[in-house]
Amino acid sequence: MATVSILPDGYRLRSGDRKDLYLLIDFLENTYRELFPGQSQLAHLTHTVKAYFSPETPLWFVDKEIDRTVACLWMGKAVDQSNGAQYGHIFLVYVKPSDRHQGLATALLNEAKMWSESKGQTQLGLQVFIANQPALNLYEKLGFQTQSVLMVKRL
Repeated sequence: MATVSILPDGYRLRSGDRKDLYLLIDFLENTYRELFPGQSQLAHLTHTVKAYFSPETPLWFVDKEIDRTVACLWMGKAVDQSNGAQYGHIFLVYVKPSDRHQGLATALLNEAKMWSESKGQTQLGLQVFIANQPALNLYEKLGFQTQSVLMVKRL
């Protein structure tokens, strides 16, 4: 049974749509600027969003007050290659630094869980960079477990 996402006073959850495309790109760029401060070329993120954003990849934002958007969740579907089952996949969850430690990411992850359950899916997945220890800690606290490891070799 799905539970309700609880946000602190002064915050509200809203669904995003096509008009929010550039806000999504901004949140994605913020994520990568934070994780990879030396990386100045981020145009590929715009291409990624334009390629994958659709009615099948829902988007939510957390607003504080009337006109300040402080957090974002972008979802999609993936296929578990071990058994062929579709599952909800988190493309992005990001909270602006000034609004962290308020429970916003936890509320967004709960929203992701509810969306996945509403689609009849029995698992929820995401990819996280190994250097993002605060996110790893949160995901583990919320019950996520490592299922596979993405490995790369620089050429």
